Amino acid sequence: MSTNIVSLAAQDIWSESEYQYHPLGALGETADGRLFRYAKMGEAITIGRVAQSPPIDSATIKMSVTAAAAVGATSVSFTHAATTSTENEYAEGYLIVSYGTGIGQTLKIKNHAALTSGGASVVYLEDPLIVALDTTSRVDLAHNPWRGVLMSTSLVTTAGGGAIMSYTSGYYGWLQTRGVFGAFADGVAAAGYSFAYDASEDGSIDVTANDLTQVQLGQAIQASEDGYAHPVYLKWD
Repeated sequence: MSTNIVSLAAQDIWSESEYQYHPLGALGETADGRLFRYAKMGEAITIGRVAQSPPIDSATIKMSVTAAAAVGATSVSFTHAATTSTENEYAEGYLIVSYGTGIGQTLKIKNHAALTSGGASVVYLEDPLIVALDTTSRVDLAHNPWRGVLMSTSLVTTAGGGAIMSYTSGYYGWLQTRGVFGAFADGVAAAGYSFAYDASEDGSIDVTANDLTQVQLGQAIQASEDGYAHPVYLKWD
């Protein structure tokens, strides 16, 4: 595995902080092989529950580039959508060239000022452009998937993890993405069956239905009972 994986000890996985100490989405591993992702909590997260990334703002897609940008450039100018974004809301997230010249590029965002509704905007990139942009180009913005994770039942997203402790809204900590985890169930899942986010109780799991829109999170190790947190094997990573 990558040498960039953070080696985690007990004091790492059982703590939270109001300050950020690792890149969002950084991968950590304990000595027993469990994997974790470093996340910022978008709300209070309850122990034994599964969280997922917030949805992308549907307004921040297909935005028009307003000035040509050469190969190697590390900033992109565009007209922001009819929504507002706070300073560095998309830092550690991504700019995707979704249409026109340069289509297909995915570039990590370093920082940006507050983005106003319909205003002239600039984001600064960690990754340089590898194909030039012009005014036919359109761009999308995507948050880092581990910024502001939620337990909402209404989301259909993929990134996230299981909470081995309860977390404070707005704080940083490690969410488990692989290995044995006691997941709170809102339904019955037979041992060996895959499970997904539950549609009726925040942060809980339920057996995977015959539905291609469901995000499979792993397999039940033993039969899960409604209202219990039985062992499952997480397979986000």
